Amino acid sequence: MAFSGIAVILIAIIVGPIFSPPEFSWLQHSTSEQAGQQVAGAWIMRAGFVGYGLGTLGAALADWKTRPVVHTALLLFGLGLIGTAVWANASILPDVVSDLHEDWLHSVASGVVGTAFAAACAARLFAPQGSRRDLLAWAGLLISVAIPLAMATWPDFRGLSQRMMFGFSFVFVAREFTGQEK
Repeated sequence: MAFSGIAVILIAIIVGPIFSPPEFSWLQHSTSEQAGQQVAGAWIMRAGFVGYGLGTLGAALADWKTRPVVHTALLLFGLGLIGTAVWANASILPDVVSDLHEDWLHSVASGVVGTAFAAACAARLFAPQGSRRDLLAWAGLLISVAIPLAMATWPDFRGLSQRMMFGFSFVFVAREFTGQEK
């Protein structure tokens, strides 16, 4: 399930920009902005969020007994991703009126995604059945702090930075559901 979700969002990340407006830059704009209100092709990225969310949520529920603390965090991660699709980011297009309440709800859902991912990494390290030698989980904790800071520091590369963070999450989630312990 998780692999199907990863495939759906990967396709959305790669194909979606082709259908985005000329103002969209994958280097500068986030996936949330790609899926923004009244943005052409936004449904593609929103479908990616839902696919990845459902895939992760389904895998976490199906494999609940192995590392339930990690899987609770990944369940919240999946729900947050679905929330980012339900509530869209404000539009990047000039002169387009956006629903700022919806944008705020999107920000909350995005915050759930980031926090839940960091919690899943921490749980891999410190929860029962965890291992403090899990280098992938340590890297995930570092990335969950470093990438958002990089996005704020270098706004012209926010999109690229965020996509790198998603890429890391794909590795973490895929590893979690392959049965590999470390």
